[in-house]
Amino acid sequence: MIKALISLAIIVVLAMRMDMSTLKDVIGHVHVEYWLIALALMFLQILALALRWSLLINVHGHKMDYGDSVRITLASLLANYLFITSIGGIIVRVALAVQHGISWVQSIAATTLDRLMTLAALLILTIVFLPILFGIVEREIFQSTLAAIFTFVLAFGVFSLIFLKNVRRHLIFSHRKIAVGYKYLRSIGRNHNLIAQIVTTSLFAQIAYFGAVYIITTSTGAEFPLLYFMAVLPMITIVASLPLGYGGWGIREGAFVYGLGLINIPIETAFIISVQIGLISMIAVLVAGIPALMNGHMQLSLKKLKASHATVKSR
Repeated sequence: MIKALISLAIIVVLAMRMDMSTLKDVIGHVHVEYWLIALALMFLQILALALRWSLLINVHGHKMDYGDSVRITLASLLANYLFITSIGGIIVRVALAVQHGISWVQSIAATTLDRLMTLAALLILTIVFLPILFGIVEREIFQSTLAAIFTFVLAFGVFSLIFLKNVRRHLIFSHRKIAVGYKYLRSIGRNHNLIAQIVTTSLFAQIAYFGAVYIITTSTGAEFPLLYFMAVLPMITIVASLPLGYGGWGIREGAFVYGLGLINIPIETAFIISVQIGLISMIAVLVAGIPALMNGHMQLSLKKLKASHATVKSR
């Protein structure tokens, strides 16, 4: 209820600042062909996220099929929309991983890393475009961005302390479940090739999403410098992903209006871009998710049927 009120309040405030006649003109620039391209890019993002999940979960000899990884990724994204919170997606992802034979400790650790890698990819892209960002945002916003980057790096440094021998002996191995989680994280940390694949996949997923935003933005006829556009997108995406509003609505619109406003895109245009991205993201998950989950359910039923048949036959 509180999240719904927050979303509604932000949208009302934005609506009060918009010119309705201009808004209607922007809506008239919505084209189906651009939506199809953006949808294809959203599908690419989902596939990249599924690949990252497969890389994270197939540690210690586990062999989860890529198809199962896609279904788990889609199920978690669907849960985000059904339960209007990212917690629902996290619970579904962990539960399905456990159902596939992964320990719940590793499932939680992999899910946490999966979320952190999205944030890490956005921060990496923010750092890449930081010099450009300095020239277009207010000084306070730039300092806040630097503080966020510093906090993440500091947190990563503190987290790395658990790999020190003394800390490991007195803290990690004092509890069996913590030791299991540590063993999983160490397996990833020691595999530089795996880390490179995870980071690359995370960056590709974000760039695919940025590509969809770019396509929808150009469809409105807005004119903007590409480098400035790429500089503000990571910041917009980080703010839009905050779990404050109802299914992301309102928070995302506010982030787009502010971020795209920095590169002189009108509020009405930025608002419509945000709404389109929200709808396209939802459609991509629904279109890909429901058939994939039904197919996965059918495959599971067939496996159970074959197992039962084999048991009866052996008798």
